[in-house]
Amino acid sequence: MEIPSVVLDGLCSLGELDNTSFANVVDGVYDTLSGKTTTQELLKRLDIDQKEAIVDSLMLFISESCRRNVNPGTISEVLQDLQLPPERVSRFLASHKVKHLTLKSVLAGTKPGSGSILDVRWKLEVARGDGGSAVGPRYSIHLITDREPLHFYCSPAQLDDLVSQLQSATFSIDKFINNQSIP
Repeated sequence: MEIPSVVLDGLCSLGELDNTSFANVVDGVYDTLSGKTTTQELLKRLDIDQKEAIVDSLMLFISESCRRNVNPGTISEVLQDLQLPPERVSRFLASHKVKHLTLKSVLAGTKPGSGSILDVRWKLEVARGDGGSAVGPRYSIHLITDREPLHFYCSPAQLDDLVSQLQSATFSIDKFINNQSIP
């Protein structure tokens, strides 16, 4: 499973949490992805450093794991590679075992046209490393949707890739619509 470095950084921060915070983050992200709570409610409940980066990274990791039907052995391997203690890996896998089927059914029920982006805001920032030194540029992207806002960070290369994929999708949709209207 290929994981972007930004996501890996957020997942590495899981190892710095105490056991209660770790459990709250993992369960909270599953609940958020399943629609039982919102990201804002989860972030308000958490009292940890770097909570947005941790939550965003974990949301991407969990949703992609479910979407791609990644087996628990691969998930365990990824978490062990991040040097999470064995009890954390076991705790994560226990939550995954209980909650991934619910999340898969929610992801399967997502239909095209079921949500709309109303506005996009972005800001170029300087990413900071552990010591506060500048690491490089990153974009802070904030999507306003008809459901709940979505906020994420990406590198300039990731943003270029996203824009390219959106342009490709737009082209495919236009082509499909044009082919449908021809008798």
